[in-house]
Amino acid sequence: MASAITPSLRANLERLKHAGAVNGLCLGWRRQILVSLMPYEDFRVEQLVHTLNDARDHFQSNGGRSVESLWMAFMDVHVLAIFNDDCTLIMLHVRAEEADFLAGVARAFLNDAQLLVAAALGSAS
Repeated sequence: MASAITPSLRANLERLKHAGAVNGLCLGWRRQILVSLMPYEDFRVEQLVHTLNDARDHFQSNGGRSVESLWMAFMDVHVLAIFNDDCTLIMLHVRAEEADFLAGVARAFLNDAQLLVAAALGSAS
C-alpha cells in the first residue's frame, strides 16, 4: 500500500511546486520528513524542520497563542511554514508578494492531503 500512497503524495507536492515561484517544498510530520523536494541535502532540510518546529513551540509556549504559520524573508529566498496539527508544509519561494497566496494553497493542500499522510504513516509502521 505504501507504494501507491507515497507516489501520490509526492505527485501532489510536485503539482504544488508549480503554484508560484516555489523553489522547494518539504512535508513533515512532527519532526520527521515525509517528502522533500528541496534543493538541499537531507541533513540541512532536517535542520530547517527542527528549527521551525522549535520556533513554533517557543512562540506557543511564551505567548499562549496558536501558531499556524511562520514566514521569514531573506535576501534571495523566503521561507513559509504552514502548520496543521502534526503536519508541516515548508515552502521556499522567491516573490514576497506571493506569500499570502502560497499560504492559502498550502493550507488547502494540508487539509486535502490528510488521508494520504495518514496512509503513508500507517504503512510505514
